[in-house]
Amino acid sequence: MKGGVGKSALTVFLADFLSSQHEQRILVVDLDPQGSTSKALIPEATIEKAFKQGRSVTTLLRLACNGGVSKEEAESCLLLRESGGKPRKGSVPLGPLSVLATNRDDWRKFTEEINSLQPTERWKFLDVLKDSLAPLADDFDIVLIDFPGSEIFYWTTMGLRATDRWLLPEIPDFLSVSDIESVVEQVQEAQKNSTHTILPLGTLLNICPNRSSGTYSKARAALIRLQDLNAIPPLFSKDSEVLHRPEAQKATDWGSEASKTLVARYGPATKPFHVGLRKLAKEVLERLGKSSDKDRLSVVANIRRKLRDYWRS
Repeated sequence: MKGGVGKSALTVFLADFLSSQHEQRILVVDLDPQGSTSKALIPEATIEKAFKQGRSVTTLLRLACNGGVSKEEAESCLLLRESGGKPRKGSVPLGPLSVLATNRDDWRKFTEEINSLQPTERWKFLDVLKDSLAPLADDFDIVLIDFPGSEIFYWTTMGLRATDRWLLPEIPDFLSVSDIESVVEQVQEAQKNSTHTILPLGTLLNICPNRSSGTYSKARAALIRLQDLNAIPPLFSKDSEVLHRPEAQKATDWGSEASKTLVARYGPATKPFHVGLRKLAKEVLERLGKSSDKDRLSVVANIRRKLRDYWRS
């Protein structure tokens, strides 16, 4: 719910690696009106065409508010990314996935309509996203929901009430760590007046600088203390942390959606950034209770990464 912690980038990374490396059926729900996640996965021209046809997540929300969403209506709003092609030696094609994108103009109108309601009426519509996704439950293995870049109460609460697990990305600095309490409170607030329980998936150090820095060490130590108090979801392993590298920016920059393989988008499979994301995807699956034998991360790649991290620290 905080801006600038890499939520959208992390959503893209997980969508790509879970669909490509582990062959999971992935749906991405982009609740951010900026649409950066959608544009990183689907060509912008395709998104604009879909909006003109009335195909967006806000379309589904309106239908849910007015009585319900059929499976056909839900499927008609999905934007599809086809597979990147056939596997080649050393190059895994980007896997197929689906996206529910948010139309910025319609997002504003829908928000104004919801805000004009009395608080008691507004609460009646907090589960419309959950209801909108219900017809698609058998079509996907994992649904990733990307939240707005700022704390917008209705959208945040609605999104949280549609989730089973929550993942907390944190930049290892003082300001991010000191603001965790407000994020946890929002998750707890979203569960009020609902029988739905949101379980913790994990806390991930994201956009990490050099791990030898004092700032990183202090931030991680503070998060470990909070983890031990059960105040935040348990930390992901160090190997799964997303490093602050040029490759991270490149993977979500203009034109990145045209990439066809993981290597084209994330760099060589033996580089630390690529290796780390593979480890993150695998750990996410393990925490979800899903097993996968699709990750062919080599022993050589593991050794290279450990050596690089050793010399950098």
